[in-house]
Amino acid sequence: MADIDSPLAKGPIRAALARDRYRRGEIALADPVVADHSWLVATHRGIFAVSRSRAKAVVHGWFFGICRSSDKVYVFENCGAREPEALGRIVRFQIIDRKLAAPAVLATGLHNNCHQLRMIDGRLCLLDTVNQAVLRFNPNGAPVDVRRPFAPAPPSSEKGDYLHMNSIAKIGDRIAIMLHNGKARPQRNSELAWLDRRWEVRARKFVPGHGCHDIVEDEHGILWHSASMSGEIIGSDGTRIKVSDRLMTRGMAISADAVIVGVSTFGPRHVRATLNGGVVIFDRDFSRRSEIELPASPADIVSL
Repeated sequence: MADIDSPLAKGPIRAALARDRYRRGEIALADPVVADHSWLVATHRGIFAVSRSRAKAVVHGWFFGICRSSDKVYVFENCGAREPEALGRIVRFQIIDRKLAAPAVLATGLHNNCHQLRMIDGRLCLLDTVNQAVLRFNPNGAPVDVRRPFAPAPPSSEKGDYLHMNSIAKIGDRIAIMLHNGKARPQRNSELAWLDRRWEVRARKFVPGHGCHDIVEDEHGILWHSASMSGEIIGSDGTRIKVSDRLMTRGMAISADAVIVGVSTFGPRHVRATLNGGVVIFDRDFSRRSEIELPASPADIVSL
C-alpha cells in the first residue's frame, strides 16, 4: 500500500499534508537519490527522477516550475489547492553525491498558480501567472523586485487581456515569455512576447499553436515549444513533431543526445490534479525511443 503522502494518495489527504508542511516549513523528500537518472520532472503529484527506462518519486508535493543553476535545483511548489490562495513557495535543493540534498524553503506567501521559474542574470525569476507579473529573487530567496510587463486582468476575462503567461527564458540578450492566450474568444494562437533588458515588451509574435507552453533553445538557435492542445512540439524553423494522442504536451528538455517531452490527459481544471501522464523520449533525430508512464501530469522538466 502506498504511503498516504505518496503520489498515489487521495487528493484531500495530500492537500491536508501539503498545508501542514507549509505551516511547518517542511519538505517531503521521498527517495532523493538521482544516480542513473537523466531528468527531473515536476508534476502535480511530486518530482520524479526519470531515466530512459524508469521513473521514481524523489519529492512529494504539487509542483510546477523547476530549473537548475550549477549544482542547485529550484522548484515552485503549490501547497494549497485550486482556490486563489497564497500558499505557494520556492524550494531549493543541492545536488550532492547524486542526491537531492540540503532542502531549503526560500520564499513563501506566493500565489498558488505561479508557473515556470528560471535563473536570469543572477536573479531567480518566477512567473506569477494570475497577476501577470514576474517576481524576482536573489539566489537565496530574498525578494529583489516585481516586473509587470502586462497590465493586470481578471483570469476569467475572454477579451484577450488575460494572457496566462506560463514559460520564460533568456534568449540572447532578450527575455521571452510564452502567452498561452487560452481564455481569449474568439480563439487566438499563443504568442511569444519579447522583452528587453529593462523588462519592457518590444515585440509580440504569434506561434503556430494553441495553449502553448515551454521555450527551449537548441544548439542551432531553434526555439522549441509545446503546442499543447495538438499533442505536438513545434520548432521556430517550422518543424512539427507529433508526440502523443493524449492531446496535451507540456514540459520539455533538450540534451546532447535526447529530447524529452511531457504528455498528459486533459480535463477540466478542477480535476487536473488527478490526471495521469508520462514522458516521451526521442533521440535527436526525433526517433521515438521510450515512453515512461507517470501517475501525474508533467509541468516542467530539467536535465540532471
